[in-house]
Amino acid sequence: MTENYTTELLDWRARVETSLRGETSWLALAGLFWLKPGENRFGSAPGNDILLPAGGAPPQAGVLLYAGRSVTLGLMPGVEARLDDAPAQGGETLRPDSSGSPNFLYLGGRLRMVLVERGGKLAVRLWDAQHPNRLHFGGRKWYEPDPAYRVTARIQPYNPPKAVTIPDMLGNDNPAQMHAALVMDIGGQEVRLDAERQPEGEYYIMFKDATSGKTTYPAVRYLLTEVAEGETVIVDFNRAYSPPCAFTDFATCPLPPPGNHLTVAIEAGEQYPPHPATGG
Repeated sequence: MTENYTTELLDWRARVETSLRGETSWLALAGLFWLKPGENRFGSAPGNDILLPAGGAPPQAGVLLYAGRSVTLGLMPGVEARLDDAPAQGGETLRPDSSGSPNFLYLGGRLRMVLVERGGKLAVRLWDAQHPNRLHFGGRKWYEPDPAYRVTARIQPYNPPKAVTIPDMLGNDNPAQMHAALVMDIGGQEVRLDAERQPEGEYYIMFKDATSGKTTYPAVRYLLTEVAEGETVIVDFNRAYSPPCAFTDFATCPLPPPGNHLTVAIEAGEQYPPHPATGG
């Protein structure tokens, strides 16, 4: 493994760390509130359906009216909010993340909310820039770079793509397609992982291995390969990383597809020591 490679890897890890510490990062998530039909009131006073942090919003800030498949914003008199890049007026219909262009509602310069759709249900995801998890995070932990875990995989395409069911942390089963099996040798053992091809030519992998629940996150790790070249692709497990659920209780992480549970130990990439800030 060259010095340039190690420098590039450590630079990538530093960027991942910086991103996680941002004001709208996973560490700043402060709630996931499932909507009920009718009025869903939000504010910082106890009793609101969507309870906002004390000091971050008025006691009664507004209401989300959930009717049919539509969610409409209402604001209490005098409450200042921003919807995307413009002042919120009230009466706007909000787009969820499943639309591809969700609306973001900002309150008080500290809070951000968005509609998310999971398993056919709608919820409000809340970020708080002053969340203790973000302010007191102890940092990501990684294995030392190891060239043995940067391997060349043979691409065995699925034609047509293989239909699979991907469970998530909420217990939902989500349909997905795997575009290829990536077959490689790790420590003298053949490893086969189903993967989704990305628009730029990389492959996205979700997997578990023998380190899961010991030195790495128990449920899943994620990995984006290098850009494929012909019938092969470089899979660098030094870049395997923990899912958002490792840093917050309010994420809805997908889990590995069938077959991506390995018996070999992949002692590379991100580790999962207990984080005092997250209680993990």
